Amino acid sequence: MSENRTPTVHTLMSNAESKKYQASCHCQLIRYNVTLSPGLDDPDSWVVECNCSICSRNGYLNVYVQTECIEFETIGLESELVEKYRFGKQRVQHYFCSRCGSSIMAESIEPGFYEGVKALNVRMFKDVDLKTLQRREVDGRSL
Repeated sequence: MSENRTPTVHTLMSNAESKKYQASCHCQLIRYNVTLSPGLDDPDSWVVECNCSICSRNGYLNVYVQTECIEFETIGLESELVEKYRFGKQRVQHYFCSRCGSSIMAESIEPGFYEGVKALNVRMFKDVDLKTLQRREVDGRSL
């Protein structure tokens, strides 16, 4: 049922054509721009549907990017207005808006486990038709 593929990590150094996306939580308190290379409309690009409990419950559709691919327009992740949540093995920290509750992204806090990479919830991206995205299931429940 679930594929256990390592997700593609988008970088600014990729040879593929890049595309910039605007993203935000529902109330616009947290606004940011994301540069993906390749863009989500590229045939080689896909989003991850993870089967772990938090991704399933929050409906995450993730892309994985190096931290430098994200530019915050308003508050950053260090702000007190951004809530942080960890569970289970405490390997991943999830970030969500304290005002509207939107789940915006997650990152590993365990050295050597996806260091310098953030999992961005594509549902926060503006003007992206989610029905057109290629999806891959990942067995995050086993991690």
